[in-house]
Amino acid sequence: MLVLTIDNLATRYHCLPSQALEVADTFDLFVMDVATKYRKYQQDLSEGKAVGAKKPNEAEMLRMVERARRFAGGNAS
Repeated sequence: MLVLTIDNLATRYHCLPSQALEVADTFDLFVMDVATKYRKYQQDLSEGKAVGAKKPNEAEMLRMVERARRFAGGNAS
């Protein structure tokens, strides 16, 4: 999998994989990995292969608001 990430990194920055390895650090590889996974997730969502987060109904939202108010009121001194 790392080889594909390095290839993606080199392709994005128009350099050879060996050049990417020479100048890239782990942060570059981390960002490339996350970006690739996010693009795949977005593609899966658009194709109906992935399920997005469940939207709360009105009752659930009211419970969340009330819980937040209790929390904020209890910590405000």
